Amino acid sequence: MPFEEKISAAPPLPQAVNGEKVIIIGAGIAGLACGCYLQMNGIQAEILEASLLPGGLCTAWQRGPYVFDGCLRWLVGLKPPSAFHQVWTELGAIAGRKIFVHDEFLRLEGVGGQTVVVHSDLDKLARELKRIGPEDAGLIDKLIRDARRCASLEPPLENPLELMTPFEKMKTGLRYLPMVPTIFRYKNLPITAYLARYQNKFLREVLQLIVGNENMSALVLVMLLAFRTRDNTGFVAGGSWDFAMAIADRYARLGGTVRYKTRVTSVKVENNRASGVQCAGGTFIPAATVVSCADGHTTIFKMLEGRYVNKKIRYLYDHCQPFPAIIQVSLGIKKKFPDAPHTLNLPLPRPLRVDGETQLNRMEVETFGSESGFCPKGTTVMTVRVQTRHEVWIGLKKNDLVRYRAEKKRVVQEIITILDRRFPGLAEHIERTDIATPATFVRYTGNWQGSYEGWLPTPGILGRPIPYTLPGLKNFYMAGHWVVAGGGLPSAALAGRYAAQMICAQIGKTFAATTP
Repeated sequence: MPFEEKISAAPPLPQAVNGEKVIIIGAGIAGLACGCYLQMNGIQAEILEASLLPGGLCTAWQRGPYVFDGCLRWLVGLKPPSAFHQVWTELGAIAGRKIFVHDEFLRLEGVGGQTVVVHSDLDKLARELKRIGPEDAGLIDKLIRDARRCASLEPPLENPLELMTPFEKMKTGLRYLPMVPTIFRYKNLPITAYLARYQNKFLREVLQLIVGNENMSALVLVMLLAFRTRDNTGFVAGGSWDFAMAIADRYARLGGTVRYKTRVTSVKVENNRASGVQCAGGTFIPAATVVSCADGHTTIFKMLEGRYVNKKIRYLYDHCQPFPAIIQVSLGIKKKFPDAPHTLNLPLPRPLRVDGETQLNRMEVETFGSESGFCPKGTTVMTVRVQTRHEVWIGLKKNDLVRYRAEKKRVVQEIITILDRRFPGLAEHIERTDIATPATFVRYTGNWQGSYEGWLPTPGILGRPIPYTLPGLKNFYMAGHWVVAGGGLPSAALAGRYAAQMICAQIGKTFAATTP
């Protein structure tokens, strides 16, 4: 059944509590989650989505027989007991889906022919790291101990911090107490400063590649290893598209409604209370409460014209760094590569020029076979994501479309050449190619600076509270990866849940969550 039919076949809306109607801007994972939890609590929700489909950044697109996934690489919360598993269960996101838990979550190849396997199992990982850097055994042991200590870290579901009583905050603090020294030791430490302690150059490179961006906090390394060791992360068959559609279907079955192709241009305010939204076509939609799950910068500085900000909010948008923009190149290949690891990071014989200033010496490729649901039997999908400068591609798209298209073709061809050298025979079996640039991300999601997630978890932002509300504005909330440093699907869904809990508290209703 097409998704549009599912929406129209939804059961009648429940009676709204106290006449409340909540307008949610954006049908990404945060918006869908917020809508689901409001509907569970008898609060009428309506989502306004600028695009044709739900999911936001959690999306995929079909090219012939191939599905190219733009988001879901690995997911936390695939098994109980886990707070995120409870959230996915309540949202109906992974029920009945095949789960792939990879013991090897990354393989790295060195310039000199070395190969390093990054295992989810911390004991195996420690042995592997000591194999390549025995002189750093003491630091490796400490890193593994700290990751193991943080493995049980879970977000609170009973109440967001904003709604906790002093006693509840104390209980939560005691639960986190064993991890607090580790968290504070790493969170303000740049990853580059932490890695400078290691003697082995290749080991430093390996640990940096696990983290990714050099501006991140060292805590990211600890938490990535901690999440993986619980055997609770992996890939969900069907990827982003099936994941988002499952939550959208849950929302529809709860009685929620969505208006697609409805772009919100402004939030209307009366007496410093959000009273509804104005849409691009001129339609005004009234609401008792508005929740923006759209881009944070657009929400604050365009929809609300920057009227409700303070020094803390200005600091975020003036000084904190979003995840850098990326280019994604996807290939549909009529050939199997049984020896290809799921995720491979490989050195390049010569730098890959991504744009006028960005040149990369390494590249990471993900390989998906037919079991992923992305391609037919006997075929493969390979996806490469590389960092780039958003302003270059957005400028080209706007000012020189011919050159924009030529640069896209050049990047695709260079990546094919690199992969064909590593996987002989690849190029001659390619059936479909696709490239998404920062201009693509902006076009479909409006995400600030073409970012693919939200705030980069740097030492400057970790531990800094990001409010769900704006100063001086009532009946208005924000949710999504612009209110949580680090972004990602779990954070987006949890932010949607928290926003729903705050709305319930606002109208004096006890929050309750249900399962399908």
